[in-house]
Amino acid sequence: MPSGSERFLDTRSLATDHRRLATVLSTGMSVLDVGCGSGAITRGIAEAVGPSGTVVGIDINSGLLSQAVANHSGMPNLSFRVADVARLDYRDEFDVVTTARVLQWLADPLAALGRMVGALKPGGQIVVLDYSHTKARWEPRPPQAFRLFYDAFLAWRENVGMDNDIADHLAGMLTSLGLIDVRATEELELTTRGDADFETRMALWPAVIATRGHQIVADGMIEEKDRAAAEAAFAEWLRGTARSQCLYLVAVSARKGQPA
Repeated sequence: MPSGSERFLDTRSLATDHRRLATVLSTGMSVLDVGCGSGAITRGIAEAVGPSGTVVGIDINSGLLSQAVANHSGMPNLSFRVADVARLDYRDEFDVVTTARVLQWLADPLAALGRMVGALKPGGQIVVLDYSHTKARWEPRPPQAFRLFYDAFLAWRENVGMDNDIADHLAGMLTSLGLIDVRATEELELTTRGDADFETRMALWPAVIATRGHQIVADGMIEEKDRAAAEAAFAEWLRGTARSQCLYLVAVSARKGQPA
């Protein structure tokens, strides 16, 4: 995640930003949250399963994990661990395994899902939420300088092996892993001017341009002058005419079958 991501990660909650998962959880469950970031949603999971449940949040980013521990260590049923999903070592341990907005960053999301399925108890559920970046929409259209950067962002992601439309492929991947009761629904992320967190959520893109953008420049997908122009143009648009942003997500749940 770009530096400063905690500003918008901390605005997220289970109820508003992982709605399908909220309907799956019940008292006493054991849950693994993969890519928990600064732990805002993970805390909501711990509250939902109650004192008789257990929740483990893992993330590869030690800085975000430190913030998660600092913010949420007072909950006795919640713990955090630095771990890489590609090397996940849990086996048949959790009633629910979940990840949100994480697989989009991986070159081999199917392998990561396989590790997550391995951590599920037989009969347990996996709940996955992620984006299709090609379906993002803004009103009114942002400036051409930002659209040029966004096209370069998509091209860079594709060039390094990331799936720009992973939301639309999640159900097929879970089916290919042998899971049952696969169910997919749209879970759009809409923010509109006037919302209390409008500016914080819209700050996602200035953060991406200002941090990840330099990597995109270094990889030859856009020139520095165009990256800088996009940063300035988006900031001006956000201060002025920007009304809304709609990011397209799909939530998919599936169940691990019982052994024969």
